[in-house]
Amino acid sequence: MLVYRKPPWKIKDALFVLILLVAAGYGFSLFLKWVRPPLPLSSQFLLVGLVQAAAVLGGLHYVVRVKYGGSLVQLGLTGYRLGRAFFLGVAGGTALFILVILAGALLQNFLPDPAPQPFAELVRGARNFRDLLVPLFLGALLAPVTEELYFRGFLYPLLKARYGLLAGQVLSSLVFALLHFDWLRLLPLAMGGWGLAYLYERSGSLITAVVAHGTWNTIMILLIYLSLHLA
Repeated sequence: MLVYRKPPWKIKDALFVLILLVAAGYGFSLFLKWVRPPLPLSSQFLLVGLVQAAAVLGGLHYVVRVKYGGSLVQLGLTGYRLGRAFFLGVAGGTALFILVILAGALLQNFLPDPAPQPFAELVRGARNFRDLLVPLFLGALLAPVTEELYFRGFLYPLLKARYGLLAGQVLSSLVFALLHFDWLRLLPLAMGGWGLAYLYERSGSLITAVVAHGTWNTIMILLIYLSLHLA
């Protein structure tokens, strides 16, 4: 279980990094729409992901290390029982994938079919496994590391200290879901975010949440690709 330590950063610090996340990701994405000739879709996703990751990691470094003199351990990055953390992450990520798929299938009985996500369209356009390298890098590594550092390592402990464990998990998972700007998938994404916060809380290591997030995304990517190429 996660050892409780009240983080020194404030709500305004969380908003600062959140603004960096949104501005870097969506702002740079809009900028690329003006680039002529247009870049390939995979290059656009890669550049946006790298810029967004740099902004978030830079913001976290400034707040945690520079402003408050803290360390990465305060964000849950610890090598303690690394094998257990990795195993729980793979198992938990597989369970979360199943949960999110079932929740999405249930909601389709009450909501219109959602349009494919842009990232899913990138995966669908892969003609061979080499074309999957960028989606796998983004989905299995870059996005899990960046998002878990912010949502579970940085935001969740702050909300937990302020509002309690349950409210902290719910609120951080809602922010996680809202930032995907996918209203028809809001509930499944929030459930997934809640599951990631639970895994972090139970394991005491952010590595578990990162691996779980990466496992969830990797299964989704491979299933989309295989469903098109083995049909």
